[in-house]
Amino acid sequence: MIQAEFNQILSDPLQSIRQLSREGRRVIGCLDSYVPEEFIHAMGMVPVRLLGSAESITLADAHLPIFAGQLTRSIFNQGLKGNLSHLAGVVLSNSSDAIRTLYDLWQRHIPGQWSALVDVPAILEGEANHRLFKSAMQNFIKELEKLAGHSLEPAALRRSIAVYNENRRLLKKAASLLGDSPQQLSAETYLDAVLSGFLISKDRHNVLLRDLLEASSAAPAVSGQDLLPLHMSGPILVDRSFLPLLRQCGGTMASEDLGTGSRYYWDEVNEAGDPVEEVINRYWSKIPESYKLPMEPRWLHLAARLEGGNAKGAIFVVERYSDEDQYDYPIFRDRLQQRGIPSLQLDTEFVLGSEQARTRIQTFVDIVKGRAS
Repeated sequence: MIQAEFNQILSDPLQSIRQLSREGRRVIGCLDSYVPEEFIHAMGMVPVRLLGSAESITLADAHLPIFAGQLTRSIFNQGLKGNLSHLAGVVLSNSSDAIRTLYDLWQRHIPGQWSALVDVPAILEGEANHRLFKSAMQNFIKELEKLAGHSLEPAALRRSIAVYNENRRLLKKAASLLGDSPQQLSAETYLDAVLSGFLISKDRHNVLLRDLLEASSAAPAVSGQDLLPLHMSGPILVDRSFLPLLRQCGGTMASEDLGTGSRYYWDEVNEAGDPVEEVINRYWSKIPESYKLPMEPRWLHLAARLEGGNAKGAIFVVERYSDEDQYDYPIFRDRLQQRGIPSLQLDTEFVLGSEQARTRIQTFVDIVKGRAS
């Protein structure tokens, strides 16, 4: 059963990554959606996304303040404890001041492990910023080539682009099933499918996704037709207990524009033309994350996904201490209100299953259902 494979992968994320290392694969930990994974894959290595942990911070607090955020602190804590020693290296992007600081801390306190920084500008528009962006990507290729001991081959990169584009198309098909009424694919299975792809090779993930889509097309619709369809937005959702909680409160995720969801995989690489240039263009023009400008493409993607899922309300999962996400929410909230779509903001540090969160979600679901009746 595909769900059982997802459960196995996600039950111990670091164990899944260690298995790749035991198989002789060189695994690179990535901390951001602006790390060009196609380049890593084409060099014969496996890029994986470091998703942090809800475990208590025991070592990292000596180096990072609490307002650096749970994600940054927990990843550094794992590194200091030696839990990431099986990685051939880590790659960060300057997605925030905390992550940029983490790069310096990694070099200082974990000096035996290769690390690289993709210095992406905060504003992704304009000729000058495009030159900076392109230079950062080209510098990253050089660092990868030093680590791998060989050059990036165009034919290998084209194969990697094809693998990643297939992955994106398969995930889009899975996302389209969320908007069906009744759902052909549960929100919980969809989230597991997306998150598992961060922890294994994209080649294997494509096999699992094809099997999932085939099984979903033949399976009966997911029970719970009276569940309220909601849209999920925000940078990170890795708490697997949240969607079952949402279901208990009478709602379900019918669409999303999460940083660990469709924002990550939505944009494809043009398979015609120079492969290096096309990968760079993809990351330059992808749906911007909340810590990047311009904002408008992010809003347009949110609105399109919400409409496609026929969502009746939106829940914004906002990372605590993240000024960027706090800035986005009131603008998007007001735009949704103009469309008659209510919204709820939930501040989080990984785990959303608190009683306070349950109470707020239940109240929100009841209010939206009352408006719809």
